[in-house]
Amino acid sequence: MCKFLIWLVSLVPFAAIAADMNYGRFTNTVKVEWVRGNTTERRMSLLEDFAYVDPKGKTWLAPKGSLTDGASIPRVLWTIVGGPFEGQYREAAVIHDVFCKTKSEQHQDVHRIFYYATRATGVSEFYAKVLYGGVVAGGPKWSKGPSNCFAGCHEPVTVPSQVETSPKFTEDDAKRLASWIEAKNPSLEEIDAFVALNFRPNRAAHP
Repeated sequence: MCKFLIWLVSLVPFAAIAADMNYGRFTNTVKVEWVRGNTTERRMSLLEDFAYVDPKGKTWLAPKGSLTDGASIPRVLWTIVGGPFEGQYREAAVIHDVFCKTKSEQHQDVHRIFYYATRATGVSEFYAKVLYGGVVAGGPKWSKGPSNCFAGCHEPVTVPSQVETSPKFTEDDAKRLASWIEAKNPSLEEIDAFVALNFRPNRAAHP
C-alpha cells in the first residue's frame, strides 16, 4: 500500500486552475457539527445552507441539517487521496454526498458535477479525473435512462434499468484507472466509456 501511495502521489501534484477556465463556485464555506449518539462518528450535520453553482449557473444546494459522511466516495479512494473531509476536494465531497442521499438528480449528473466542483476547489485535472472515474465506477447508482444535466455539461448518458447499487471497486481497479488516465488524459466521456467497459458489476475478467 505504501509503495502504491508514493507512486500515485508522484503522478498527481495539485495544480492551480487555469485563469480562463470556469468550473463554477461555492457560495460560502462548510459549517458542520459532528453527529453523536447511535450514528457513526464520521457523520456530520450542516449548520448552514451550503451550495455549489455549476458553470451553467445551476445551484446545487445542500440545505442546513443535511447529513454527510463521505460515504458516496468509494472507500478505496480514501487511501489514495485522503478522507473526504481531509483533502482539497472536501467541499465537493459534501455536495456529492448530499445529492447521493437525496437522489433528487440523476446519478450521472451528480457524479459529473462532482468533477467540476473538485476543479473549482483547485484540484488538478488529473487528480479530479481519478476521483471522477472512481465515483463513476464505484459510487452509488440509483436511476435509469438519459441524464438531465444542464445544457452543455456532457453528452446524454444512458444506463440499464437498475436498483440502487454501489459496485465493487478495488485498489487494483483504482490503480489501473489512474494509470490509464495518466497515459491518455481522456475526456470525461471517454472515462465514462472506459468505466462501462472495464468496471461493470459482476464483470468477467477483462484483458
